[in-house]
Amino acid sequence: MSQYLHDQSVDYQLIQHPHSHTSRESAHKANVREDQVAKAILLKDDEGYVMAVIPASSSLDLRAVHDETGRNHLEMVPESELGGLFPDCELGALPPLGQAYGITTLLDSSLSHCDTVYFEAGDHEELVEIAGSRFTRLFSGSRSCDLSKDWP
Repeated sequence: MSQYLHDQSVDYQLIQHPHSHTSRESAHKANVREDQVAKAILLKDDEGYVMAVIPASSSLDLRAVHDETGRNHLEMVPESELGGLFPDCELGALPPLGQAYGITTLLDSSLSHCDTVYFEAGDHEELVEIAGSRFTRLFSGSRSCDLSKDWP
């Protein structure tokens, strides 16, 4: 992940925090707002993988993903499969940089309005801090759309 950010000429900082299990918990432990933390959700179907990137404060609207992609059979990838796909990341600490892995990536439009965005660095004890404009530029080849909904 750090090599990809370097290759893209993106300045960032790493924010250390106590061990966490979810993006929401990472936000709390790093003292940042949940809606500024981008979390990655990996989906798959017979055509391959799609990564949806949404705020940690929200849940994925799978119907919106289906509408955006036209792919009605996308399902969440089990965590047990992630290790083989992302060997440089700890399970459950997936950075939202699907494009770095050649994965079709959808960005929730709400993240485009953040001044600063944070995301998992590939482990459970660091967040990447990046300027919102630079984060958005990383997704210039991805679709931006409304993918999230508030937690019930």
